[in-house]
Amino acid sequence: MTREYWIAVSVGALILGFFIGYIIWGPSAGKLPEVEKQLRAAEAQLAEARKNSEKMEGNLGKLVNEKLNLEKENAELKQAIEKATKARR
Repeated sequence: MTREYWIAVSVGALILGFFIGYIIWGPSAGKLPEVEKQLRAAEAQLAEARKNSEKMEGNLGKLVNEKLNLEKENAELKQAIEKATKARR
């Protein structure tokens, strides 16, 4: 009798566990495809934002290099003008 009793208790516990799991997670399972769709959309937006960020960082690097080159050229031109004005005197 004890063996049959424990088998019945185990089966009852298993059924009760499935029932409780369905009560807790069952309604959420119906929303899963919609949540996955929203997740994919958010991931696509994040990928686009990362792509744009990398593009902007590249552009910023180019601008900084251009600014440094212009400053260097400006300094060289100032020196050339100073030399030219000193040579005229």
